[in-house]
Amino acid sequence: MERKNYTVAVDLGSSSVAVAVGEKTSEGLMDVLCVVTKPVEGVHAGRIENIELVSRAIREALSEAEQQLGVRITEAYAGISGDFVRCARHTDHVFVYDPQNGVNQKDVEALFDRMRNVQAPDDETIMERVPQNYVVDDSQEVRNPVGSFGKKLSSTFNFILCQKTPMQRLNMALKRLGVRMLDVVSDAMAIPEAVLLPDEKEEGVAVVDVGAEVTDVAVYYRNVVRYIASIPMGASAINRDIRTMSVPEKLVESLKIKYGSAVAELAPEDKLVRVNGRTPREAKDILLRNLATVIEARATDIVEFVQQEITDSGYAGKLAYGIVLTGGSAKLKHLDELFRRVTGMDVRVALPEIGLTDASKNKVADPGLSTVVGILLHGAELGGCSVIDQRPPVAPVQNPAADSPQDPAAGIRQPQQPQQQPQRPPYPYGQNYASPYGRQQTGQPASQPQQQGPHQPAQPQPQPQPAQPQQQPAQPQPAPADPDVNDEPVESVHPRRDLGSFIRNFFGKIDKSFKAGEDEEI
Repeated sequence: MERKNYTVAVDLGSSSVAVAVGEKTSEGLMDVLCVVTKPVEGVHAGRIENIELVSRAIREALSEAEQQLGVRITEAYAGISGDFVRCARHTDHVFVYDPQNGVNQKDVEALFDRMRNVQAPDDETIMERVPQNYVVDDSQEVRNPVGSFGKKLSSTFNFILCQKTPMQRLNMALKRLGVRMLDVVSDAMAIPEAVLLPDEKEEGVAVVDVGAEVTDVAVYYRNVVRYIASIPMGASAINRDIRTMSVPEKLVESLKIKYGSAVAELAPEDKLVRVNGRTPREAKDILLRNLATVIEARATDIVEFVQQEITDSGYAGKLAYGIVLTGGSAKLKHLDELFRRVTGMDVRVALPEIGLTDASKNKVADPGLSTVVGILLHGAELGGCSVIDQRPPVAPVQNPAADSPQDPAAGIRQPQQPQQQPQRPPYPYGQNYASPYGRQQTGQPASQPQQQGPHQPAQPQPQPQPAQPQQQPAQPQPAPADPDVNDEPVESVHPRRDLGSFIRNFFGKIDKSFKAGEDEEI
């Protein structure tokens, strides 16, 4: 059954891919149902260079989300980031239709129509058009021009542009998995929706998302996005410098997060950490102050690039709330302090909390998830995604002793296999991915005694029923081995059988003092 109340977001980074699924509550908040992250290869500075590796990572993340929710995802919103995303400003004007009565909504729409006719360069596409201001008669700047008196209405629009090739490759990676990309948004535009407070948007703030190979910057002022930029440098550059200290690559990230510091002055002077090598002889001790010195040098480069972008925006002196720092690398110790020292601005580290339920806030309490949550919120405003509900129907609860008379093993509950979850199969696109649900019996008894007459539901008996001592109940055969089933005993219930008529016809001379066999456990 197709559903439209879910929203699905895909955030493809340079080191990991994140998939989030949520739905809006009646209060208008986003309830994040699940978040899945997987490592990814084949992406460099936001550009897809190996679509096979990228599709594989996205497929793994989507499949896990589908298993958690019991759905098949067919549509999603995606984010994109890299130095191929930029902003450009364009100014245009229209003449007011009725100057005596002032500017009306039709004049504003006419100005928007002129902006829609602006064409991007051949190798780029326009992602968004954001009005920056309105000016009446070249002198008076207003937020809402409707009602103002003048003959000419002009405005400057901020155009968010992206090269076509990276967007096409991202769309292709999803399309190979049978997922339609409903819209793609710049990460720099999506992140603020998840981390910024209304006062910060109004009074001025710069959102800085430090990723693995890309650092995104977005400048807000008067509740409008004024400037965005993507810097092709991130935490991977810091990791490469740490590698020069003869640290194995697999240990670099954990060493940086657990023991590193972005400010060498704040690191212990005489504390060592031992880094294991291939053999005990190759293990080495690293002074934490030296580790912090290496980190600080490269992190300072990133901060200076960010500072330059804020200056280029033209709003450096208007950002009352300074910098909001987020992204996976925001977890680096004292990185906020380094930003504070270099830029001279207020800095806070933000988690994705805006517009979420309380339970969802706890679920995504990680600055590295700010982007995927921002994409989720952006997508929810545009409309839900189509998913196919693949959860099995709820079967009615029945008395195990009242089974159908056609079943020779009526009343015997068989061990059941774990329910199979839908798996997203390999390519190609267009294959039927749905897998059937349903409970399966692990085995059937080899033989059962035949009952005479119509089946009667089991009733509690005050006295044990007589039975022939020579005849034993049939033993069920063990179920076939299943590698996915835990080796735990499964209890099966065998109800007592009413053999009165059978005994009267054939074994009337047998002593009725014998008792029926006890129930068995498998």
